[in-house]
Amino acid sequence: MRARVVVMLAAMLIASCVFATFQPNPKGAVKALKVTKGKPFRTGIVFIEGKYVPPPYTVERYGLVLRVNKNQVTGPVIPWEEFVKTQEGVVVSKNTVGGDPAPEGEAAEPEPEPEPELEEDEYDDDPLSDLFDDEPTTKKTSAPKKTYKPKPRKPVVTTTYTLSGDFVPNDTTKALVGKINQARTDIDALLRQGGFVFFGSDYTRVTGDAGTAKMLLMKLPDIMKTCKSAKELRAAVRANGFTFIPDALCRDLYLNRVDYIKLLERQKAIKEESDMNSLMRGGL
Repeated sequence: MRARVVVMLAAMLIASCVFATFQPNPKGAVKALKVTKGKPFRTGIVFIEGKYVPPPYTVERYGLVLRVNKNQVTGPVIPWEEFVKTQEGVVVSKNTVGGDPAPEGEAAEPEPEPEPELEEDEYDDDPLSDLFDDEPTTKKTSAPKKTYKPKPRKPVVTTTYTLSGDFVPNDTTKALVGKINQARTDIDALLRQGGFVFFGSDYTRVTGDAGTAKMLLMKLPDIMKTCKSAKELRAAVRANGFTFIPDALCRDLYLNRVDYIKLLERQKAIKEESDMNSLMRGGL
């Protein structure tokens, strides 16, 4: 029994230490595009793959990706190919993969046309007609169905852009970097205003304002502490009105449920800071 408990604790520890598996920077992106780093701050709430990250926070653009406290929280915001395309001397190569091309000299079969419905004589179903007719009624038969070969699948053509020399910034690449910097600024601003961000490689980023962040900080620790399965945690967050939290995120929160202790510490710190500010205002 003791060994089982040790194994469970070890599994929880491993799960809590593993961060996102976002697509990394392409080779050369950081060297070419450098880094844009914001100043640290203590407001807001950040989770990465369901693991709570305590403040202070520093949000940065690292090449093509965004990072919080040096933890990658996105894949490339803009594909590296968009930058390489703008360079002189870029090598373009195409590769064809898969597909079922039709045999040489043989055209693909056309799509089957719907068979016309046979119009039956209005007296065919009358039993008296069969009784008094001189000749027996000939039953109408439908035409035999034709068999059609499926259309061959088209091959997938991928285009690769290879930078043959050194990367040289230009107006286009500067504008693209500006868009990534704006994405960094948006996250930075949201957290500075007291909002929250859940980053995850299996689901779309989940964000919210300061009001919702306070509700999360008040209710989420108890949910994470008491729930005994991911399914139970999912039901609890729904019951508390957090319907914006996807199932995959509920799974990650459950795997990192021991973080409720850090969230309680954050609760306490915010309360003490609020009490101190109220005291100072009263003294003034």
